[in-house]
Amino acid sequence: MKAGRPRRTILRGTEADTLELDGTLPASARSHVPAPLEIPEGPVRVNVLFFAMRGLALRGVPWPTFDYQEALWRIAVQLDGVPAWFAIACDLDHASIRALGRRIVRYPTRVARFERRWSVEASGGTLSTRVIEEAQSPEPVPAQRTFVRDGTCVYEIPWEEIAAPERHAASVEVLCDSLSERTFGERVTWASSGLVHRGRIHMCGVARRV
Repeated sequence: MKAGRPRRTILRGTEADTLELDGTLPASARSHVPAPLEIPEGPVRVNVLFFAMRGLALRGVPWPTFDYQEALWRIAVQLDGVPAWFAIACDLDHASIRALGRRIVRYPTRVARFERRWSVEASGGTLSTRVIEEAQSPEPVPAQRTFVRDGTCVYEIPWEEIAAPERHAASVEVLCDSLSERTFGERVTWASSGLVHRGRIHMCGVARRV
């Protein structure tokens, strides 16, 4: 593993609406995570990141731009004791972005449909939520390193964020979930609260083998 965090991001867009929702899985979910990544003892923390992207483009190039919706499924891991994310599935409703995600970011992408905000259908399953935003506005949390596996190889995705000007805690009710089991092999126990962002700047780059 090379030291340091890759910073060369080449794609930039704005997350018009974002929901981050945590959940837990039994310890058996550790089998999804390859070395050298590790999962702390206890229940396995997972996360789904919903967002509606606006204007994704190559940095410094004004055209073309892409609007799409995404649900990114992640497992909380550690590398050398530092918290990070391991992306296990990426649901996308835009064919060109799915191809870009597979080739550039090396995401395991899935064809998805988003009929309503923060609800997704993919791989024959559905995750549907009802979200009520609250007045509380938590401080932004710095972006963590993000890793992905392609075949037998582990890659790091250069990932940066500029905090959204608007953030709110939210109560979250999961109305239907037949997708988490298709994603992780077991159904997630979802938290009853999450975090909503509006206007976060999203930057990522070419995945690099570690």
